[in-house]
Amino acid sequence: MSNSSDTIHSAIDPADEPLGESDLVNFCSEIVPKGAIYEMSVNEARFGLSRLLPILLLSDLGSFRMLEVGAGSCLLSAYLASRGLCVTALEPLGSEFDFLADLQTRVIDFCRRRAIPLQLIRKSAEQLDLTSDFDVVFTINALEHMRDPLGSIDNMYRALKPGGTLLVHCPNYTIPLEVHFNILLITRSKTFNAWLYWSRIERYRDVWNELNFIRYIDIRRHLEARKIPFKFSRSIARDLVLRLFSDPIFARRMPTAVHTACSMLSRLGLLSRLDLIPARFQTPMEVAIKKM
Repeated sequence: MSNSSDTIHSAIDPADEPLGESDLVNFCSEIVPKGAIYEMSVNEARFGLSRLLPILLLSDLGSFRMLEVGAGSCLLSAYLASRGLCVTALEPLGSEFDFLADLQTRVIDFCRRRAIPLQLIRKSAEQLDLTSDFDVVFTINALEHMRDPLGSIDNMYRALKPGGTLLVHCPNYTIPLEVHFNILLITRSKTFNAWLYWSRIERYRDVWNELNFIRYIDIRRHLEARKIPFKFSRSIARDLVLRLFSDPIFARRMPTAVHTACSMLSRLGLLSRLDLIPARFQTPMEVAIKKM
């Protein structure tokens, strides 16, 4: 696909209904019949919205501008735009995610037919060159797929208005669990792990090739060196366990060892203690970055 910008033009009044996961599911159900890719994509959009709501509920959304980086199917961005927010979605849709191409096309066509003002930019995060445009920039489970994750964070930060927030949520490879393939990484060598887990990885070689194994310490040192204010969430491990119990689609993707460990923590009444785990040793990780 080209690196051009596709803009869906319209002027609509902000919707009256409150933002929420059930509302998002109803919105998505109008776009395409249910199927495996649809089910997974809607579930990830629900999760992304759940991470954004604490920011949105504290904000004046009247002239709010948002940028989603690594928007995938664009379901979440389209939903937010349908509720009157000014939303831009950044998604190059490389070969590793070509299975989302049909769904993304349906989403964009739906927005055009319904005059939902979603702007789609077909660029990677490394190519992002916008400055001081957005109140919120967010990337949910996409940073680990970027060739230059730290440079991408710089580009996303640059796109913020003063006072804006960048929300980054992604795996923390300090914990050597690779959730896309459900494998335990033995060392950080991609070559060695590709040999060790050859049969699993070969089926999705493009996805494996672009994983970058980003860690908590990589992001922390990068932000500290630039003297940028940030805060890592300490509730991520607890939230993951609760999602495992409440989200059957997500639960099906998790390995047996994770289910066993989470069930044991629940039986022992230790879920509330998970917040005591240092953010460095929680996965996934989530960091909120402020632009002063």
